[in-house]
Amino acid sequence: MRSPRPFERVPQEYQEVAPTAISIETPDKANAFFLAGLNLKLRDDDPDYPALVLGNYMLGGGFLNSRLAVRIRQKEGISYGVGSGLSAGSLDRSGTFTAYAIYAPENAGRLEAAFREELDKVLREGFGELETQKAKEGWLQSRNVTRSQDNALAGQLASYLFLDRTLAWDAALEQKVAALTPAQVHEAMARHIDPARLVVVKAGDFAKHKTAPPAGP
Repeated sequence: MRSPRPFERVPQEYQEVAPTAISIETPDKANAFFLAGLNLKLRDDDPDYPALVLGNYMLGGGFLNSRLAVRIRQKEGISYGVGSGLSAGSLDRSGTFTAYAIYAPENAGRLEAAFREELDKVLREGFGELETQKAKEGWLQSRNVTRSQDNALAGQLASYLFLDRTLAWDAALEQKVAALTPAQVHEAMARHIDPARLVVVKAGDFAKHKTAPPAGP
């Protein structure tokens, strides 16, 4: 069946969202969920994109070795699942930075405080030389593992048909990440990630535990 209308791509436009804090009561749920994020004017071919990818990996994308996991999961033991994510459009300058955590409702205040402290520390001090080098190795290895999976590779190649890209695009991105300095990563993170712009959503049985989540970003 042929569509009567020609194909027209729907652009993903960047939307400015005011910072806010939202609390959602979920009675009788054992775990609470924390989600923080902000929209970014970012495309995956922007000059800062490789540095933001690596910075996010060190902050919360690298699972157990990330700043958020070490502080919140391993050191304080208040979240089993914690991390951060970065997305960027391939055709439109519209992306996101997000962070999440699963935790006990009574730890809402500690959880958000620890998250903000680690984010502020990254934006203030950046990352170390050895930390950056190890992150590069881990990130590049994860890319190789993903490409070894047939379903992931097939999906990537299918999307590249639409974007008119080949795996040479990936090779170029990986070369850019491998060449980054800690200063470049720090500068890119400080340019794009603004804690004052965060939208924070907390869902949990806070009333039962008599612990109102901190208000305001």
